[in-house]
Amino acid sequence: MKRQRGIALIAVMMALAFAVVMVVAMTSRLQLQLQRNMNLQMRQQALWLALGAEEFTRRMLKKAVVGKETVNLGQEWAQTGVVFPVDQATISGEIKDLNSCFNLNSLQKKQPKSESDGSSEPEAEKSDADQERAAADKEKTDKAEAEKAASSKTDESNLTPAQKAMQSLLENNASELSMPAEYLVVRLTDWLDADSTLQNSGGAEENDYAALEFPFYSPNSLMVSKSELRNILDMTVADYTMVAPFVCALPEDNLLKVNVNTIKKEQAALLSAIIPSLTLENAEALIEGRPEKGFGDINEFKQSKQMAGIALPEDVVSLLDVKSSYFQADLTIDTADSSFKLVTVFKVDNKQVQVISRRFGGPG
Repeated sequence: MKRQRGIALIAVMMALAFAVVMVVAMTSRLQLQLQRNMNLQMRQQALWLALGAEEFTRRMLKKAVVGKETVNLGQEWAQTGVVFPVDQATISGEIKDLNSCFNLNSLQKKQPKSESDGSSEPEAEKSDADQERAAADKEKTDKAEAEKAASSKTDESNLTPAQKAMQSLLENNASELSMPAEYLVVRLTDWLDADSTLQNSGGAEENDYAALEFPFYSPNSLMVSKSELRNILDMTVADYTMVAPFVCALPEDNLLKVNVNTIKKEQAALLSAIIPSLTLENAEALIEGRPEKGFGDINEFKQSKQMAGIALPEDVVSLLDVKSSYFQADLTIDTADSSFKLVTVFKVDNKQVQVISRRFGGPG
């Protein structure tokens, strides 16, 4: 009888222990679910706050920039350290002028326009034999151009003004690159152009990237973020760290236009690279001595003290401006235990300010 009671007691204790374990597990899962729901709610709230801050920024840019003769650092958009407290969160942000950095997409090779006459056949109507012959001819041409490029050194006389500026910028400010400056310039051009032909010695096209341990193909199109630099052949973390402060990637734009009114002292090397006769010291002095509301036009810029005796060729003048078309807002929403980031790129066009890209998360 005593033995049966002992067994019953053990069974009751085991059942009780099992019930306790189940209750603890269910409570833990319930707490996790509640925390998950709270996190989702906070994230959604942060998202709407970020989008609200983005709309506020768009309207401020429209008021401060659209219709103005110049864009300069004395305008409202250029404020720094701005923080807005809101319910259970704070909004902070900074607006950057993307026309005060080197647009990597300006290194894209300009494609010649194809000429056609009325007698040419549509591609779909050509015979298979014609298409095969055309493909074979193109392959031979591409191979010949690649061999020619591989056997020759970069000819600076064939470089565009943007390529010259980039090469000068790298040579003067990234002397410890893991590759020659001209190699990085030509590899960037190969990354951006629409063909698969090497531009010159040291270039890299899709076959080079396909041969890597972790292969991929080069996009042969404009960059959407300067972080794509990290994918360039042989580009190291140290290389990217040296180059990144001077560059950006303007979506949908392969022109280089640097606003002399918004470029800052720490970016003076870019101005010196565009204007080879302008030393770094004079570029810094020019920026520091710039009028509070910037230069009224490029002629006024050319008449500044530091530009005395420097003749600017037209192809260099074409790279300079006193207005800007692209801006980037770095917005941060801080709550009690989390942070939410939104990076938005705006384009000022036809008296409107449009959002052309959004990125959630950290810098890039």
